[in-house]
Amino acid sequence: MQNRLLISLLITLIFNTLIAVLLLLLLDNISFGSLLFISHSIGLSVLGANSLISFEQYSNSIVQIILHSLAGLLFGLMVAFIGHHFIFGIDLTYSIIFPALFFSVVAVLIFWLYFSRLDNQEALDKIKRKLSTGHKKLHWIKTADSKGNVFLLNVKEIEYFQAQQKYTCVYSKGKEYLIATGIKTLSMQLDVNYFWQIHRGSIVNISFISRVSKNEQNKLMIYFSDGQTLPVSRNYLYLFKRM
Repeated sequence: MQNRLLISLLITLIFNTLIAVLLLLLLDNISFGSLLFISHSIGLSVLGANSLISFEQYSNSIVQIILHSLAGLLFGLMVAFIGHHFIFGIDLTYSIIFPALFFSVVAVLIFWLYFSRLDNQEALDKIKRKLSTGHKKLHWIKTADSKGNVFLLNVKEIEYFQAQQKYTCVYSKGKEYLIATGIKTLSMQLDVNYFWQIHRGSIVNISFISRVSKNEQNKLMIYFSDGQTLPVSRNYLYLFKRM
């Protein structure tokens, strides 16, 4: 939030100075110092009033923005009239209200667009972080054998996963291990470039497939080098159409 306020303040100061330069070109009877004081008085007041609105609400609270901006504009005009009298010894005419109102509206629009973009960017960043966290790829899996011994397997060495009642069987180097993670969860955590789900209860590491062909019942089967076979469900036949 502090970074946003500092950026907003810097933008406001630059914008106010540009307004003073522009007014100097339009108004011949007011010095640049006077215009700079008036511009900063109004601009900073509008900024201060809008800073009372939470940044989370800034992109969708147009009524609050209008009310706060009007309050800031009135306060800024009061500071400009009174301060200009004491600092420069000259009373301002009410004609200054019209350009002040115009540039205040422009400033509010700029800030609204700026904060809306920040909110949208933050929302996009949150989605990206959530997606990257929710789809974090597994590299190691903690497993156990039938005797309860615990092993840490590198996923690259796993040939396939197969659902078995409450557990999932993990096959690697001719041995069988058990994990409690379901096939559905594994399908979201494994790298799809290497692990394909071929059945509601099976995921295979395509690196270990020796061949794919149909059996005597015309059912597509996956064959591993050790002789193990797994059927391919009709819903996943499209994966092998190009093979």
